Amino acid sequence: MSSNHPKKPVKINRENLSAGILQTLAAERATQPVKLLSEQELKESRRLYVSDTYSGDDIWIFGYGSLIWNPSFNFNARKQAHLFGYHRRFCLRTTITRGSPEKPGLVLGLDRGGSARGIIFRMPASIAASECDVIWKREMLNGAYTPSWVKVRADDGTQKKALTFVIRREHPSFAAPLPDNQSSKIIAEASGIIGANSEYLYNTEAALAAEGIHDSTLKRLVKLVTMHNQGQT
Repeated sequence: MSSNHPKKPVKINRENLSAGILQTLAAERATQPVKLLSEQELKESRRLYVSDTYSGDDIWIFGYGSLIWNPSFNFNARKQAHLFGYHRRFCLRTTITRGSPEKPGLVLGLDRGGSARGIIFRMPASIAASECDVIWKREMLNGAYTPSWVKVRADDGTQKKALTFVIRREHPSFAAPLPDNQSSKIIAEASGIIGANSEYLYNTEAALAAEGIHDSTLKRLVKLVTMHNQGQT
C-alpha cells in the first residue's frame, strides 16, 4: 500500500462522509491525478437535483454497487428494482477509494445499454437535501458520474422515479471495457484509502447474491480475482 494511504482503511459511514474525510485524504495526495470537487461544487451539483428547501415527494435512490451493502445514509424503506437502459460495469478507474495514483483500481458505474437489477432506498423528503449531501460526498468526489433521474420497476411491479449515478464517458477516469483477465488483475492488486479493490468486488457480489440477484460478470471476476490472489494466474 502506498505511503500516501492512512495506516488503516477509512470506514465509510455517514459520520465520516459528512465530515468530508474522503475529500480531505484525497486532497492530501501530492500525486493525485484527478481534479476533486470542492465542498461548494458538491453542494451546487446536489442543488441541481434536490434543492436546499426540497418539500416534494420522498426520494428513491437506486443503488447498484456498494450502496447495496453499505448505504451510509438515512432511509425508511428499501426494495429491489430493475433499471432498463443501463448496465452495471467496472467502468471507473479510481485513484482514491479503492486504488491509488500509482496503481488505480476499478469500481462500478452504470454504463449505457442493457439493464441492471439493484436496490432502491426511500429517503424522506424532510431530510432529502442533507442526506443527498452525504451521498454526493461519496459518489461525486471527482465528478466522474452524472447524477440522473431514471425510471425503475420495483419488485412489486410499480414504476418509481429514482436518482442514481451514471458514468461520464468523457471523464478522464472512464474505463473502456477490458477483458476479464485484465480487469481481475487490476482489482486483485489495487487498494485505496477505504480498502482493497477486491473487497469491494466480493462484498458487492455477495450482497447481490443475498438478494437473489445473480450477476454473471461479477461472479466470473470473483473467481478470477481469487485465483490471482492464490497465485494461480
